[in-house]
Amino acid sequence: MTPCYTEAVSTQADRPLVGVGVVFVRGGKVFLAQRQGAHGEATWGSAGGHLEFGETLEQCARREAHEELGVEVGELRVLCLSNIVAYDRHYVDVEFLGDIGDQDPVPQAGDGSFCEYGWFPLRDPPLPLFEPMRLAISSLLSGDWYYPPAGEGGGEALSD
Repeated sequence: MTPCYTEAVSTQADRPLVGVGVVFVRGGKVFLAQRQGAHGEATWGSAGGHLEFGETLEQCARREAHEELGVEVGELRVLCLSNIVAYDRHYVDVEFLGDIGDQDPVPQAGDGSFCEYGWFPLRDPPLPLFEPMRLAISSLLSGDWYYPPAGEGGGEALSD
């Protein structure tokens, strides 16, 4: 039996979208690129995008990294989960820490999502940061992994 989905279910403007991103860290530096032509214009972030129907979170992270930055991602580790309401949008966002070995990410000309880019000190990145990247860097520095909407409590990780 094939599940029945209508176009209206997946395109309703009043429902959150699922965003997936991948962060690259090397030698105490994080790779960042300045966003252009999308929400969060002129903020600094990394590869990421919308989860496609039937795609796993990991497949999405690898696809976005390849499409946007031309790198093949090896091991992935979940970095943080966030409920983000920003830029007139609502996302449930999953950020991964990705291993790209010694590859150098370079924004792909056909993608057009980024302009300036480079490796920046993890504790002193350029500002402003794209909200998912801000939370990902916070996660890297603090060990926190869940970020509820701003101003709401909760989010403490369970301890053993």
